[in-house]
Formats: sequence, structure tokens, C-alpha cells
Amino acid sequence: MQTAQFTKILQENPNKALFFEYQIGQYVRTDYHITEIKNVNFDTVDCGGIRNQWSEVHIQLWENEIPEPSHSVDSGKAMKIFDVVNRVRETYPNAEIKFEYGNATFPTAVLPVHQIKDTGNTLIVQLVADQTTCKAKDRATTPEEKAAACCGSAETAPKLAMASVQAAGSCAPGGGCC
Repeated sequence: MQTAQFTKILQENPNKALFFEYQIGQYVRTDYHITEIKNVNFDTVDCGGIRNQWSEVHIQLWENEIPEPSHSVDSGKAMKIFDVVNRVRETYPNAEIKFEYGNATFPTAVLPVHQIKDTGNTLIVQLVADQTTCKAKDRATTPEEKAAACCGSAETAPKLAMASVQAAGSCAPGGGCC
């Protein structure tokens, strides 16, 4: 979901409770804070030697260690935070929006939006775990190209000296395991 799509939903649904489901049936506490809105620029080179550049917007959700039963964020308050940020610098409207969240039982992760459910007086932003990928494989168009794209096929991939890893219990420089 693009940032502009998300903020449009907030604007079209003023004063609705805003909840975040980070795993099926697991919700960010209702007293969360939006602590940062980040424009994030990526400049990477993949294993195929191709440079990749893109931008995302990351919204950081945080829970105070001490619960705050009188604190909540609704769609209007979230939009006000966007407005404050946009007065300082524009949030990328056409970039994918993701939410950064973690707690004592869920490691901090950057989660894209799966969908937003409108239950009448509440918006539930359903997040989903992001998956890693191999861009070289993703660019390939045939199964054979896909098999060979990322670090070569299984037949051509170098064999690792696993015995030294198991014997030493770790991978040491020059040990043949890295």
C-alpha cells in the first residue's frame, strides 16, 4: 500500500479507532504511540551485480513500558501526526508504507500492510511479515533462469566444508565454510 492510499483512508474515516494486527489475532496494544515517520531510501546491489534503488515510508509504533489506559490513537490523531511531519518535510506519497513494531515477545520487524478492515467505528490495519527474496531470481523469466540466477544452480554451487563447521562449532575465516 502506498503512503497516499493510507493517509486517504485515514482522512475518509475521521475519528475511527485505529488498531494494528501484527500477526493473526495479535494486536499492538491500544495505547501505542506513533513515534516516527521515516522516509527510507534504499540503494543496493544484488547478487547479480544489478543496482536497485527504491524508497519506503516506515511508521514506528511504540508501546510505553507502563500501560497508558487513557492514551489512544485514532485516525484523526494519526493524520495530525502526518501533518506535523509533512510541515517539516514531505512524506513520500507514492512509496510503500510499512510499520515498524516489536515488543517483548515479537522481535522488531518492518511489516507491510496486508489490508485495512473497516468494522464500522474501527479501522484494523492488518500487517503481514515481509519475505526476503533474490532480485536476480525475480528478474529471471524461465524456471531454468530462476534456478541458475541466485548464486548458481545446485549443481554449480560450491560445496561447503560442513565437517569443519560441525567440528569447530563456528565458521572461522579460511575454514572453508563461508
